[in-house]
Amino acid sequence: MKNVIKKLSVVLSLIMAFGLVGCSNSGGSSNGPKKIAVLLPGSTGYFVATKKGIDEKAKEKSIEVEYADAGWDASEQLSQAEDFIAKGVDMIALCGVESSVSEKIVKTANEAKVPIIAFTNSIGDNPTGEYEGLVTYIGQNEVETGSLTGEIAKNLLGKKGGKAVLIEGVPGTTPQVLRRKGVEEALKGSNIEIVYKQTSNWEKEQALKITEDLIQKKMDFDVIICQDDNSATGAGQALKDASLKDKVKVIGLGGSKDGLQAIKDGLIDGTTYMSAVEEGSLVIEKAAKHFDGEKVDAVTQIKQVEVNKDNVNDFEGEW
Repeated sequence: MKNVIKKLSVVLSLIMAFGLVGCSNSGGSSNGPKKIAVLLPGSTGYFVATKKGIDEKAKEKSIEVEYADAGWDASEQLSQAEDFIAKGVDMIALCGVESSVSEKIVKTANEAKVPIIAFTNSIGDNPTGEYEGLVTYIGQNEVETGSLTGEIAKNLLGKKGGKAVLIEGVPGTTPQVLRRKGVEEALKGSNIEIVYKQTSNWEKEQALKITEDLIQKKMDFDVIICQDDNSATGAGQALKDASLKDKVKVIGLGGSKDGLQAIKDGLIDGTTYMSAVEEGSLVIEKAAKHFDGEKVDAVTQIKQVEVNKDNVNDFEGEW
C-alpha cells in the first residue's frame, strides 16, 4: 500500500510539474509575438494609408497590432491607452488627439514601464517632435510643413504679394497649431497678409462653405492657404463654381490622391507630399529595433516636399 501511495505521489508531482511548465509557456506576449497597441485620433483617409504601412511591416516583423480610434475625443484616447496598458501590451504607438492629453498618456505608459512611440502628431512644444519619455517620434516637423505652404504662396503670388485666407484643421490639435505658426513665420516680412482665418476641421464640405460665404460677402483675397488637401479641394471647387479660380490661388497640404488630381485639374495650385505608408512602416520598424535592444534616435523625421503643376506627375497619392 505504501508503495502504491508513493508511486501515486510521484505521478501527481510529475503532473503538477508539467502543468506548471504549461502555464508558464501559455498566454502573455513574452514568449509569443510582441503586441503593439496603435492609438489613432480619428478617422481620415490619411490613416488608411498609415495603417497599410503598419500592417505590412508588422506582418514582415511578426508583430501583432491592435487599433483603437478615439473619434477625436482626447479623454476617450486616454481611457483606451489605460485599457491597453492594463492588458499588458508590449508597446503603445500613439497618434494623439490633443497634446496635453498625449503628455498624460506618455506619463502613464512610462509609470507602467510600457515603451511608447509617437507618430504623425507630435507632443509638447518642440517642433521636431522630440519628447522625453518616448522611444521616438516619427513624422514631420509641423512648423516646417506649415512654413512650406507659406513659401509656396510667396512663389505663386510673386513680389506683389496679396491677401491670404487661412483655412485650418481641428482647433487645438498639434498640426493645426504648429502649421499656423509655420505659415505665419514664412509670411512674416513678405507682402502677403493673412486677412481671415477659419477652421474646416479637415473637411472638404466645410471649406467649400467657408469659401462660398467669403465670396458672397465680397471679401478681397488672392490666395487660400489650407492645412490639408480636403479643404483645398473644397475651396477650389467653390472658386470654380463662382468663376473666380483664375483670380485666386489655392494651396493644400498632404499630397492626397484628390489633392494631386486637383492640381492636374486646375482646382488647386500647390500642395505638399510625404508618404503615409512610409510613416506607418517606420512605426513598426523602430518598434522592432527597440524590442531587439538596438538604439533608436529620439526623432525619425519625414520631410514634406512641394508639389505643383510642373512636378505633380512625379507623385502617386496613397490616400
